[in-house]
Amino acid sequence: MTPYEILAVDPQQADDQIVRRAYLELVRRYPPDRFPDRFQAIHAAYEQLKDERSRLEYYLFDRHPGISLPFEVLREERGDAGEQSRKPPDFNHLQRYLRQWMSR
Repeated sequence: MTPYEILAVDPQQADDQIVRRAYLELVRRYPPDRFPDRFQAIHAAYEQLKDERSRLEYYLFDRHPGISLPFEVLREERGDAGEQSRKPPDFNHLQRYLRQWMSR
């Protein structure tokens, strides 16, 4: 499962507030003392999506089933049968992030 599926968040609509709200709702529903395994999965998903930088790193470096190269996720893929297309991160944000990362 992807972090978006775990948090039940639409990848195209996800922003900091939406991800945080989904995380807090799931933590209320699955508290760590009663559902430790489920909570760990929820927390790990939140850490991958919690802010814009984390979401960009997820898009760039984490592999998804069916995607052979990390940067392949940046292409917009469309299915023949009306499947939902994957929306890549905004180019300006990606460009800024890569410049900061390269200047380290």
